[in-house]
Amino acid sequence: MPGWVLITLMTAGLVIVLWGLAGPALGGVFDAAIDRVMGF
Repeated sequence: MPGWVLITLMTAGLVIVLWGLAGPALGGVFDAAIDRVMGF
């Protein structure tokens, strides 16, 4: 397996893991910002 394939797969896996961990938190921040904007 070429090195660039391994690097690409590892990067994709890392992005998926980070998205899974940070997704709900970012969603909460986004919802709070939208609520604040709609409140004005």
